[in-house]
Amino acid sequence: MSDSEILQAAFKQASQLQALYGDAIPWSAIEKGFSYKGKKIHLASKAIGIFKPATMSKGLISIKTVIPKAGRFNIYNDHQSSDDYYHYSLQEGGAHAKNNRYLWEALALNQPFIYFHGVSPSYYSALFPCFVSDIIDLGEKDSYCNVSVGSELENLLPPLVDGHYVIPDSFERRYAIRESRTRLHQSSFRQAVLSAYQNKCAMTGLPTPRLLDAAHIIPDAEERGVACVQNGIALSKLHHTAYDRQLIGIDADYKIHVSDEVMAENDGPLLEDSIKGLNGKKLIVPAQKALRPNKDQLAERFEAFLKAN
Repeated sequence: MSDSEILQAAFKQASQLQALYGDAIPWSAIEKGFSYKGKKIHLASKAIGIFKPATMSKGLISIKTVIPKAGRFNIYNDHQSSDDYYHYSLQEGGAHAKNNRYLWEALALNQPFIYFHGVSPSYYSALFPCFVSDIIDLGEKDSYCNVSVGSELENLLPPLVDGHYVIPDSFERRYAIRESRTRLHQSSFRQAVLSAYQNKCAMTGLPTPRLLDAAHIIPDAEERGVACVQNGIALSKLHHTAYDRQLIGIDADYKIHVSDEVMAENDGPLLEDSIKGLNGKKLIVPAQKALRPNKDQLAERFEAFLKAN
C-alpha cells in the first residue's frame, strides 16, 4: 500500500472519530487506530508527539499536543504563533534528529497529516489536513516548525504529482487556521465545564456527555463572556436552548425559573417533566466552590430573563 493510500484512510478514520465525538475525541478511541488492507495502522503514539507508522515510507501521519493532567508539566512550547500558523516544538536532540526527520520529509513532499491537539487531559481535536510551512532550526532544544491548517478537500487528500502533493490555489486561499482555533477554544471550554459538573446536566442530572453543552452565562459574543468554568453551566442541549432563549432563568441563588409562557403551555410529558417540572428547583452545582457559577453574572443574566418575560 502507498503512503497516500494510508493517509487517505487515516483522514477518513479521523472524520469518523469527529462524527462520533466532535472536537473532544478520547485518547482511548485514537489509540485503537484502524485496519487497512488487512493491516493494523496506528494514528498516533502515546509517548511520542511526531508519529510515522511502520507501514509508511516517508513523512508522518500525525503530530500531537498534550494537555497535561493536574500537577504535571508539558516540556514542549506548542502554541498558536500567529494568524497563520501553529508553533510546534520539535523533539529535543537536534532539528534533524529522532522523529523530527519526518517533519522535514513532510515539508519536502508538501505532505498533509493530522494534528491531534489536546483540549483537556486525554481528549483531542483532530485538525486536518495540516502542513509543515517551515522549520526553524535553533539547536537541540528550541527548534520548532510552523504548522498550517487547511479546509478539508472533497477527497480529503491533495493530488500527488511526481512524488509531491500539489495543493490547488483555491485550497491555499481557504486556509482555516482561525476557524480551527475557534473550535479548539470552544472545545476546551466545553471539556472544562463538563468536567467540573462530572459530565452531568446541572438541571436534570442527565449523565450523557454527547448530549451536553457548556452554556455561557454571559454570552461569549460579549466582552465579559470569558471562557472560564465560572461563566459556564453544563446543560443538556434542550435546556441550553431554553436558557439561551430566555425560556428558563437561573437566579443568583441557583434557583431555576421557567417562563410564564412555558408554564401556561400543555404539551405532554416531555414539557411537563423536562421543563415545567424544573420550576423552583435548584441547580446542581459543583462541590468545589471555586468552580461554581459566578453569582454576579447569574444575577445579570437573570435580569435579562425577567425583562424578556
